[in-house]
Amino acid sequence: MDQLNNSKIYSREDFQLFPDKGIYVFFENGKALYVGRSDRMKERVKQHGRPSSGHNSATFAFILAKEEAGKSPKKIYLEQDRDVLERDPAFKPIYDEMKERVSKMQIRVVEVKDPVDQTFFEVYAALELDTPYNVWENH
Repeated sequence: MDQLNNSKIYSREDFQLFPDKGIYVFFENGKALYVGRSDRMKERVKQHGRPSSGHNSATFAFILAKEEAGKSPKKIYLEQDRDVLERDPAFKPIYDEMKERVSKMQIRVVEVKDPVDQTFFEVYAALELDTPYNVWENH
């Protein structure tokens, strides 16, 4: 955890400096919001904020969009299947806005090569950092 907390803060454009395998944390205004893990971290971090990414690759942005859509004066049925919700004309602009938001966040990364260690450390880091957007339900 110390290595992660003391690691350099990056922007999405610094992806070429990321290790291939490990844990990444998105920060906004100094607050850790979301922890993820990947064996192809450079591409994975970019996917979270890429305009063309879908709900399976821009998961964090999708979670943020659902939260924002819940505050919208437009009535959006948020319990529909993710692929249907992603195409909903009232939801899509919110989702696009959240992908843009994620693309501007700061990121910390730490190399973790072993997939089992990645799994445990992702959960541990999310709990330790008290990230509000990590969800452990299956979808």
